[in-house]
Amino acid sequence: MMSKLSGEKKRIPAEAMIPEVLERYPQARPVFDKYGLKGCGGPLGPYESIGYFARAHEVNEEKLLEEINDTVLNRPVELPVTAAEPDFTDTIYRRFFLVAIGIILTLGATWGAYLLWKIGVTGKFAGASIHEVNAHGQAQVFGWMGLFIMGFAYQAFPRFWNTALWRPRLALAVFFLMIAGVVSSSMAIAAGPAVPYAAAVAVAGSVVELLAVLIFTTQIAGTWKASGRALEPYVGYVFTALTWFCVSSAFNAWHVWNTMTAATDAQLQWYVRTFQWPLRDMQFHGLGMSIIFGVSLRTLPHLFGLPKVGERRAWSVLGLVTLAVILEVAFYLQYRLTGNEVFARALLLPWALLLMAAAIFVLPFRLWRPFPEADRSAKFIRTAFAWLFVSLVMLAAMPAQQALSHIAFSHAYAGAIRHAITVGFISVMIMGYSLKVVATLNGLDSRKLSAMWGPFVLINAGCAMRVGAEVLSDWYRGVFSVMGCSGVLEVAGLAWWSSHILGMIVRGKREEMRLAGPGAGQAVQTISESMTGGPAASEAPAVITGELKVASVLDWCPETETVFLKYGFQKITNKLLRNTVARQVSIAQACGMHGVPLEEFLLSLNETVLATKSASPSPPPPCGCHETGEPMDKRCRSQEDSAGSGSRG
Repeated sequence: MMSKLSGEKKRIPAEAMIPEVLERYPQARPVFDKYGLKGCGGPLGPYESIGYFARAHEVNEEKLLEEINDTVLNRPVELPVTAAEPDFTDTIYRRFFLVAIGIILTLGATWGAYLLWKIGVTGKFAGASIHEVNAHGQAQVFGWMGLFIMGFAYQAFPRFWNTALWRPRLALAVFFLMIAGVVSSSMAIAAGPAVPYAAAVAVAGSVVELLAVLIFTTQIAGTWKASGRALEPYVGYVFTALTWFCVSSAFNAWHVWNTMTAATDAQLQWYVRTFQWPLRDMQFHGLGMSIIFGVSLRTLPHLFGLPKVGERRAWSVLGLVTLAVILEVAFYLQYRLTGNEVFARALLLPWALLLMAAAIFVLPFRLWRPFPEADRSAKFIRTAFAWLFVSLVMLAAMPAQQALSHIAFSHAYAGAIRHAITVGFISVMIMGYSLKVVATLNGLDSRKLSAMWGPFVLINAGCAMRVGAEVLSDWYRGVFSVMGCSGVLEVAGLAWWSSHILGMIVRGKREEMRLAGPGAGQAVQTISESMTGGPAASEAPAVITGELKVASVLDWCPETETVFLKYGFQKITNKLLRNTVARQVSIAQACGMHGVPLEEFLLSLNETVLATKSASPSPPPPCGCHETGEPMDKRCRSQEDSAGSGSRG
């Protein structure tokens, strides 16, 4: 692809890769930043073509190419050659993703696997206490799903809307609040109300989670409002999901209080049976389905070349999903609070609506066909949607299961439904999207990375084993031992995937440090040499002239930095810009851009260099003999003799 960039008068094509363009033409960075690059992929951008970038960011490709070519080929001097200032929001997703991974491998999936072993050993679901199960759920919802949603939103939504994150520093507060809330509430719930102050800590942690969710939602709303973008269908899904996030978080804090302060076991059982099911409906169907559907609407056509979902269809599905969640929560609560079986039977309506909405939404994507843009994430995304249908079909088939098993309400069957949507749909979707997103944000070519078949097989095998064993446990008690093994497979798959995500982030961080370090400009300088017709001078010239590159002058004469700063060239203190942009721009060009008189500036530079040389002491002799006034020793004489003979020769 580099051959397509050779020659200053050749137009840069849509097939050109962004890192190669930015490496050769760093002055194009502001154009990409204008359309949402802003830190994505590190200093040289993501490993994707300009055409792919235009599609992913919903930018007119012809307009983008015209601006890039106009900048780097026709008018390079007239535009400011500066990149967007590095900002912590460019990589804030890393904090959220890494902590989410830490939680899923401890309080989340690993703790869940431990509970499964307890259930398997005892041969009954009562083998794990309600509080232990609820602690696992708390960590899964807020620590795993919640943190990933937040990290993705902070990174992606401002770029989707081509704006900056509103009140960015609040994101740090959200991050620390979520950590404090998840850890304290999960551990206090697991300890149980018998432990002194456990109830107070659990409730306090849940309130802290609610506060973090409210701040996060306000930030995303403020970001969208500041962008001035229209209310597109995917935006509607996003804010519907965030509304459910806020409502369910408040409901969760209230539910934690009730379960942790229940006076008797009977009262505890009543609270769990009455309020925990609708709480999970809000979290998994309201929040989980809505946010994944919204992100899929925006990204699947752009990132993978899938067909777009029509606006009318998209809005209709959002209405169906929202109505279904409201009805299933309302009907279930009415059934539990009144005991009227009519409301229990009426639950079939919202469950059918959910299944119908999912089918209407997914059908246009034609997921049974290969993705036009091949990617290792595709198998995760397609399988995740398959698990969604498994969970919804099982939900609609619950009356049939009750009739066949002669069990009024099967905890095992209900657990299988929840596991299919939490692990099969939500977790597998998180794994798939993160493989794509993290590789892109760290400037890695996913085609050269592992296909990740191992984690894919392990997580899906574990999920299938768990769901199948729970369904069969109503008839065959021997499957409880299989259930325990399923958790081990899931944790192994998640650990494998986690190590890969961590490896990509580390590689991206190292590349940032390399490009921002002392030797960062070497690769760019090499390309610059080929453009200017020869290598840069290895020694400082006698006089600094206007055609010399800014970075070269600073390398030769570090003392001139004070002159640059005096005349307003503050960007040279930025290591990244100094080692990339400054190696492409001449002093004359820099003065022209900043309105600095060239002759006056050159005079100041040369006077500074001359003053420094005049103040420098003369080089010391090869040994200390002359300084002490002592006679030269034999070594000095032999050196002088050899030097003299060499000169005579």
